[in-house]
Amino acid sequence: MHSEGASRWSKVCWLALIWVALVSAGCNLGISGEGAPEAFEGPPAVHIAAPWPGQSFEAGATVIVQARVEKAGPDLARISVLLNDALLGERLNPNETGAAVLPLTIDWPTSKAGDFTISVLAERGDGSFAREDVNIIVMPKAEPASAPSTESTRSDAAGANVLAAPALADKKRVGGTMTQPARIRAGPGAAYDLLGNLDENHEVMIVAVNPTRDWYRIEYDGSIEAWVYAQSVRLAGDIAGLPVESGPPLPAEQGVNLLVLDVMIEPPVVCNQESIVKARVRNDGTDEAQSVAWVIAEPVLVDSGASLSDNPPLAYLKTLDAAEEDTIEFPITLTTHVSEEQFIRVVVDSGNHLPEMDETDNARDSAAFILEPGSCV
Repeated sequence: MHSEGASRWSKVCWLALIWVALVSAGCNLGISGEGAPEAFEGPPAVHIAAPWPGQSFEAGATVIVQARVEKAGPDLARISVLLNDALLGERLNPNETGAAVLPLTIDWPTSKAGDFTISVLAERGDGSFAREDVNIIVMPKAEPASAPSTESTRSDAAGANVLAAPALADKKRVGGTMTQPARIRAGPGAAYDLLGNLDENHEVMIVAVNPTRDWYRIEYDGSIEAWVYAQSVRLAGDIAGLPVESGPPLPAEQGVNLLVLDVMIEPPVVCNQESIVKARVRNDGTDEAQSVAWVIAEPVLVDSGASLSDNPPLAYLKTLDAAEEDTIEFPITLTTHVSEEQFIRVVVDSGNHLPEMDETDNARDSAAFILEPGSCV
């Protein structure tokens, strides 16, 4: 792996990996196979949102690569990011939840000028893959002007003074005028804090754009900075060379969020013999999570995704502070579908009795196992 890319891959911000299969009307993820990860035929699809084709950067700037993999599915084996076909970053088996859409972000700090191709590849376990490329330009870093004047003179071969061209204007800012009254915010989106308002015809300087180019980071009244919706601004120049920024992190959402981190059942699993299922649960929210009784562990057939229990065993989850974890143990005895491949699905707060910030991450499956016959033969 590229040493420079490898050191940066740790900064990859895998945004929320979401379940594609929605819960049934009863909100019980374990009722049927509808909650199983969705599988897709054929290769996945890759779309690069930033940078855009032909975008230019100054040497020394950080290029933020943002992309998404669609039709991802549970068998996605690898996502790779290449720079001129050299590995910039890689993630193996990146889709544990089997999400349909998988976003990714990776930073590349530029160091020298040139033409570069950034590629994102997504590969399935069967070898089918998708790739998308984007070509960008890294310009030499501008040297500071040696004289305050925008005009200078030079001598030609005969020693005569010749008027040189004016110094190039600063291309890191583009002027703009507000076309209507608009709110300005601390980041590129309506979820960020409101900082104030700008009136129609107020003049601004655009210093950066967000990856989708629908918000501008601006300076106004000399030095005050904020973000404004792009459709509210009439541009006085080309913004193609401006830096691309994602903005500051969003303020933390307040509330409770129970997350099943992993599910373990130690082999061998034998018919008509008790086994112990262990599930590790964390409160990823900012508020205390009160104790809930509706934590279930149910066996599921791998081939059909069908639940094998009408009354799966229940366990209690203790009260969890923010960021606190607990391990729950379920004694479980399996008696059907001998010699068939199964797994155990654990659902915390089955039925959604406890209001949460995210109701889609309350389930996780164990590794698959074969139920051994034991005394059931």
